[in-house]
Amino acid sequence: MACPRFARPALPAIALLIAAWSAPAQAAVEYVTRTGDCTKVDTIGDGKDLSIIAGPNVRFRVFGNSVNLSNPNSGFRIATDSGSGSVAARIVSQGTDCGGTGFALVEVDSPVGLASDIQRSLFFKMPLGDESRLQMRIRAFPAIDVTWAQDADTIVACVGVAQRLNQDKTLRISLPAGYFNDTRNCTQRTLRARVANAAFGEIDIRPSFSYAVSGLPAFLSANQPVATTLSADTSIVNLAIDVARIRALTTASNSTLTVTSRNPSRTSTVALSVVLPPTQGFAQAAACRNPVTGNTVNVDDLVNCELRLASAPLAAGQLITFEMRDKDCVAAGTTSSNMTYAATTGIGSIVLTGTSTTIFQVPFRVRGGTSSAGTPCASQTGVQHTGLFWVGPRDNPTGPDFTTATFRIRALQ
Repeated sequence: MACPRFARPALPAIALLIAAWSAPAQAAVEYVTRTGDCTKVDTIGDGKDLSIIAGPNVRFRVFGNSVNLSNPNSGFRIATDSGSGSVAARIVSQGTDCGGTGFALVEVDSPVGLASDIQRSLFFKMPLGDESRLQMRIRAFPAIDVTWAQDADTIVACVGVAQRLNQDKTLRISLPAGYFNDTRNCTQRTLRARVANAAFGEIDIRPSFSYAVSGLPAFLSANQPVATTLSADTSIVNLAIDVARIRALTTASNSTLTVTSRNPSRTSTVALSVVLPPTQGFAQAAACRNPVTGNTVNVDDLVNCELRLASAPLAAGQLITFEMRDKDCVAAGTTSSNMTYAATTGIGSIVLTGTSTTIFQVPFRVRGGTSSAGTPCASQTGVQHTGLFWVGPRDNPTGPDFTTATFRIRALQ
């Protein structure tokens, strides 16, 4: 009996099924993403290798058909393509993401101090025994060059005047006269150093890191430098100023700051100097005179003692203390609260204010009667009196912060 005609196509169908079982598996690596998103940073067949930055614990996700089913213990391996250096790789975890595609989370350890790029290949063992290859270029950290950012001169305006010198490799801060008495608040307390990277080309996977800073003076700290991922040619390192400490300096400060990349051989230096003002003192001896009669002053008239400072005081003022040897023969020449005078001791003070001048007048009113020594304060020919002046508190009557002046008090009858 002849076979029914409808049964004849069964043989070709079985042959196709057997051929499918015996054909090589088509599972393979398709693309790579960072660990936190589905953006493709490298795609197989795009004509370039996956590029990652050198260093330990560099992670990325490899997506592809059945990649999540590859054996992480015995089927996954790394091979050397070019360049020396010990490189290890491992599959940390597997799963599906980004539309249900399988992935393997891969972690690579390579020498962070690489001087030049090296190449490796990762091989994933597929479920049916074939391997899928991912070519990888491990990029060396670029050389860096550090300079002071252009806003450094405005940042330190509340503590001094800043100048960028030597092609911005040096920052010099000049403290003003009387800086140690400055009580102004500084709302901007951060210096910024600019880190320029040498050309480094494309890097697909680049974990963030922080630059290390050494050689810092006591008034500067870099506890929280801004992290970077080499996503741009330049990065910024923030350095916080301790305003109280910089105002407490008693000697000039000169520091060399070394900024180091994650690769310890990639370093660059900048200089920071803090210059103290000239020691505040008197530029010349004081002179006490009446505007009309000179250094012989009539009883009850004013005598102005002219003081010339070495440098202008801050707007907050410079304290001047003084002593009149014949305390009963002199009184304060003004009722301003800026000036004090104790008739019982002959000691007083005045605060000189001004940011552009160094010449000041301290007024006194002279008297007749008897001095504290029991002698007349005045005579028809004039009795000489002496005033002593200090920059700051009264101390030893020596040095540039001390001066004296004499004048004569004349009785008209």
